[in-house]
Amino acid sequence: MQKLFILIAFSLLITACSQFSNSPMSKAWHNTNARFNSLIIARENMKQAEKDLFDKREENYSSLMTIFVPIDSVKSQAVATNLKEVIDKTSLIAERHSNSKYLAEAYILLGKSRLLKEDYINAVEVFKFINTTSSNEKGKHSALIWLMRAYTEQKDYDTALKVSEVLRTLDLNNENTRDFYLTKAYLHQKREEFAISAAIGEEALKLMSKGEKTARVHYAVGQMYDLLGQPAKAMPHFQAVAKNRPNYDMEFYARMNTLLDQAAAQRGSTAGVQENFKKMLNDRKNADLKDKIYFTMGGIEMKKQNYPKAIEYFNASLRNSKGNSTQNAYTYLELAELHYNQLLKYDVASMYYDSTLTALPKTSTDYERIAKRAISLGDFVKYQKVLIVEDSLQRLAAMNPAALDKTLERVIKQKEEDERHMQEMAQKIISQNSIPVERLSDKDADFKRWALYDPLVISRNKSDFQQLWGSRPLEDNWRRKDKEAGSISFKVEKGIVGQEPASKQVLKQTPEEIKKQQDDKDALALEGKKKELYDKVPTTAEKLIASKRKQEEAYYQVGKIYKFQFNEPQNAIETFQTLLAKFPTTVHEVEVLYLLTLLSENQATSPYRKTLIDKYPASTYARQLMRGNVQITGDTESKAGVVYSQAFNLFSNESYDSAMKLAEDGLITYTGTSIEDKFAMLRIFLFAKTEQKEAYKQALNEFIQGYPSSSLMGRAKEMMAVVEKK
Repeated sequence: MQKLFILIAFSLLITACSQFSNSPMSKAWHNTNARFNSLIIARENMKQAEKDLFDKREENYSSLMTIFVPIDSVKSQAVATNLKEVIDKTSLIAERHSNSKYLAEAYILLGKSRLLKEDYINAVEVFKFINTTSSNEKGKHSALIWLMRAYTEQKDYDTALKVSEVLRTLDLNNENTRDFYLTKAYLHQKREEFAISAAIGEEALKLMSKGEKTARVHYAVGQMYDLLGQPAKAMPHFQAVAKNRPNYDMEFYARMNTLLDQAAAQRGSTAGVQENFKKMLNDRKNADLKDKIYFTMGGIEMKKQNYPKAIEYFNASLRNSKGNSTQNAYTYLELAELHYNQLLKYDVASMYYDSTLTALPKTSTDYERIAKRAISLGDFVKYQKVLIVEDSLQRLAAMNPAALDKTLERVIKQKEEDERHMQEMAQKIISQNSIPVERLSDKDADFKRWALYDPLVISRNKSDFQQLWGSRPLEDNWRRKDKEAGSISFKVEKGIVGQEPASKQVLKQTPEEIKKQQDDKDALALEGKKKELYDKVPTTAEKLIASKRKQEEAYYQVGKIYKFQFNEPQNAIETFQTLLAKFPTTVHEVEVLYLLTLLSENQATSPYRKTLIDKYPASTYARQLMRGNVQITGDTESKAGVVYSQAFNLFSNESYDSAMKLAEDGLITYTGTSIEDKFAMLRIFLFAKTEQKEAYKQALNEFIQGYPSSSLMGRAKEMMAVVEKK
């Protein structure tokens, strides 16, 4: 009997401990084990992981700060041990304590750890599972918020918005309301809907306690209001940063942005603001941040359109940099944009864009855009130089010999001066980014370099040396060789081979002889340069044609850069019009007429459209303009087939002229039909048979551009490959 009682008691105990039981004893047992054996450990590890990731984050205060610290699986490797512990402990709760009241929290911790590892698929599945299976309302709401975050990180913004719409209808507690607002603000920020994001961020801040994370959200909201052009709304947020225990850098940049907003709000004299900046320059704590201070001062002068002062401050920022390549990149970018947009100095702008790419991390969101602009501007500068050079050479060709000789001398001197200026500019840009220099005086933007680091001093000393000693290679005993050097000539009389020189004689030169010798050298060098330049002057008909051809191509390329890369339609129109005026028979006439039509305010009434269709009706560009006006029916297709058969039969019978007329008429009449590409290919064959090489090549090019999905494209590319090999 006693044994039976023990067996029954043991059975009841086993049943009570089952995770599938809903008895009070079972739940109490599993709650206790889940909490003390797993959940507390998982919580602490997640808390430590989040703290470490936040403390070790790298912020770029010059660019827009995100509401949340971006998730990066590479950086999460530093807390991989913590995350593994979270996954292990929460998995135990799911496996062994499924009736515990802590199950929802355990799953949320599991999903968060997956999310921090950028394991989005599994994170989404976990959050969905909680929402559909849990009876814990707080846990379900929290899971939906994290699900919304996961979709946002995946850039699946539409799905994230659908989740937010569901959350909007739920009765959330304060903690979940705060997290919902923060996640929704983050979502809209990612969608670049800054007005919505900033407004929701302000609501979230009302529910946040003081701390560095709150300071960070204030900073992000302030930045978004600045982007919206609302400095009055941005300023309170930047001022609130200091009240929330931020790190020094965040507090510094918030103060900087506050001063910027004050300057924007004043809309007049900013002397008081600049005085505050000077005080910051004098503060020892800001010794490593002077580059940012000068950069911000330059931004204020930019807004006032005081461009010389802005350039001065931007250069001061570069000179005061202590290896802050990202800050340097944005400073170079400001200088590039200023020289391009305001000063129209494209060659200088091109150098600054190149320097921007050198300093800017390739992971930057701006990198691709800036790289495209740098390449485009490099090409633009190249073609602009062609236009200037060829125009100058053509004017030289029209001069009489005496005037030409004097002009060549003047051109050479001017070229040398321009090259010296550009070299100094290039060296200045390079040295600002890579050569250590002395710090600027806080009271004066002028500065001095140590002589060995100053490219101007180096250049001047090198010139002085060469005038005295000539051009010398780096070698031992360079002054004792049998060489002439400036005012002294060392002559060594040779003795018998294998013996020491019999005597040494030093010949001195008079100042007059030195001057004459130098004048002779300069005259000889000048004549050489004049001859080299004279050879480039188009003095013959052939050279003049080649020069004009270079100009024609340059106008065409510059016009395309204006239209497609710089998005400057008016400049594109003016360039194309100049091309047609100066070169009425240009090989690019068809395409230029088409582009001018597209650039016209009213394409239907554009004179360029009429000229193109009247003059080149069979061209791809003309047919492209007409295509929308043609109604294609079954009868049209049938007639097109008949005409094509007739044209092909004429081609087969070697009646090339008749076939060409029929093919070109068919191209125009049956534009938009399914066999339009066949008419175009037949026309190409006819150009080949009649040996019209240029027309053949142009028609091939037009076919490849105009019929990318044609079944004849492979044949066209094979034919083009043969042409290009010749």
